[in-house]
Amino acid sequence: MKNDLDLRWFDLKKVLQDTDKKELINLIRDLYRLSEENRRYLFAGCMDPKTKPEILEAYRQIIKNEFFPKKGYGTLRYSIAKKAISDYSKASGDFAGTMELMLFYVENGVGFTREYGDIDEEFYDEIYTLFEEFCTRLKTPEGGTLYADFRERLFNIRRKTKGMGWGFGDGIKLRVNEIEEFFEEGQQDS
Repeated sequence: MKNDLDLRWFDLKKVLQDTDKKELINLIRDLYRLSEENRRYLFAGCMDPKTKPEILEAYRQIIKNEFFPKKGYGTLRYSIAKKAISDYSKASGDFAGTMELMLFYVENGVGFTREYGDIDEEFYDEIYTLFEEFCTRLKTPEGGTLYADFRERLFNIRRKTKGMGWGFGDGIKLRVNEIEEFFEEGQQDS
């Protein structure tokens, strides 16, 4: 058997192209059964618009669980929470849903530090970096259509982070002010 480094998409693609539909369905079924992560990914990729809220909620729960699990304290595995956002985005191609998950991640981070007190610099860097990415995407034409949906939540984050350590609150305030100014100028130009 080849080692994992020798397995290339090109080789697999050739095999899959020669595989009949029934075998492909069986392969997808096996992947589906293999893990919960695969099931979520497949559902997001084949998402019926009617099931979008349920699928999005499953990814929201992954994020929330890293900050506020049902039992115990959050483990703050940033990679798990960010992977949920990335997996949803890749599988669904749903820009609005991805933006929702990104802001939800930030809101949970803010809630976590308000609940448990000052956290370390890495914590604030992780949350702020994703917030910056959210703000950058919000300024795109596609993101701009979502500003009204996120506006109050952004203001709420700004309010809740006032005075937080490591420059986090100041950075959030700066970004939210930039976003607010960006969209107010856009409305005046219209």
